[in-house]
Amino acid sequence: MTASSTYPIEISNELKKQWEKRGLSVSILPDPGPLKSLIDTMYQASLLVEEGDPVRCRIISATPDELASATSDEPRGLRVLPFAEPSSYTPYNLRKLSAAAGFYRSLLAVNFDESGELVIWGIVLTGTDWVNHVDGYQSKGVELPQNVVIQSLGPGHLIVASGFSRILETRNGQLLTEGFDPFLSEWLPRRFIRFRESLLRQLPVEQPNAQATQVCESFVRDVGQSVIRRILRLVRNRRHGGTLIFMPDGSHIDGTCERWLRFRVQYQADRPSSFYSDVMLRLMTRALHVGRTHELEVVTWSAYQKLHDPELAQLDEALIEFSHFVADMMSVDGAVVLDHSFRLLGFGGEILGETPVHKIDRALDLEAKISTIERADAAGTRHRSAYRLVNGLHDSLAIVASQDGDVRFVAHHNDQLCYWPYLP
Repeated sequence: MTASSTYPIEISNELKKQWEKRGLSVSILPDPGPLKSLIDTMYQASLLVEEGDPVRCRIISATPDELASATSDEPRGLRVLPFAEPSSYTPYNLRKLSAAAGFYRSLLAVNFDESGELVIWGIVLTGTDWVNHVDGYQSKGVELPQNVVIQSLGPGHLIVASGFSRILETRNGQLLTEGFDPFLSEWLPRRFIRFRESLLRQLPVEQPNAQATQVCESFVRDVGQSVIRRILRLVRNRRHGGTLIFMPDGSHIDGTCERWLRFRVQYQADRPSSFYSDVMLRLMTRALHVGRTHELEVVTWSAYQKLHDPELAQLDEALIEFSHFVADMMSVDGAVVLDHSFRLLGFGGEILGETPVHKIDRALDLEAKISTIERADAAGTRHRSAYRLVNGLHDSLAIVASQDGDVRFVAHHNDQLCYWPYLP
């Protein structure tokens, strides 16, 4: 049996498991047969080309009534445009309609007609704010109902979601199950603890008799992680690939950068290159003030997402723009380089050094307590360069994205060179 005939069954079974695991209502899920057809047809469409480009589109399995409850009269709200006559849900029609329903701005709405056949009955205008949504965090833009959404990113590459929240992913007809979310590990946040502590020390001291409110250290961590998650999502969606490197603080001063990197563009070591830390400190200060007015004892990430304040919204937008800027720089050949304080050091970085790395450990758990040895030359040039840097400079961290969407976190951990396949 071919991958296209077997994997829709596998993914539909796994989807139900993950759906229930996340506490989502199973009643929203289509029955197994229709769900298999939804997935299989999208898979077949992903293998087609339109005007020389692979088909990229998004569909949502929903009735007009289900989407009507999510529509808004706001200028940037959700808009639903029903067709006078629905189109059959076929790979050919998905290919033709994908040009009109742009991947970043629209979805095609799919449901059953009176005869029980799947049809494409309209276009849903979402705008581009969804691109900035980070899984696990509250969206402050357009909302979608929790119905099944399937994205076709390229040949055989699908993401199945509930609304904007990713549930699982397939590539080349295979369900991606081997991977980790390093942001949930203990070792990764420790790499940035000095920066977080530095920001917390810079917060204004409370006045006597003021409401005792604190900013939680995990809040600073979660904001930083949301920025990196967003960068990786943007890079994966663009299918260009790239490398993001975090160097030890002070690398631009003590000669470390010059020893290890040759930049296409290197930034001056002044305040503009510290944009992230400046915005972050302003955001923490404002969150502290707003949290105090709400009589919060601690400003956590979950509490922060419920705060509605124009200045916080502007600072949020600034961090989103920072994510897009870093993703844009990653489109240039070579590495984008920051330090552990998120200071921008340069982009188009060529990693120097000729000492080859012959082997690398692939982590089999979040903390790499269990690993398996792989040949380093089994990976591409971009990966081998990152291995060489991290192997020689243990305090550095590399995140390598391939054109096919594969992402690896590379670090020296537990006295060994390791990589973690990223599966958010």
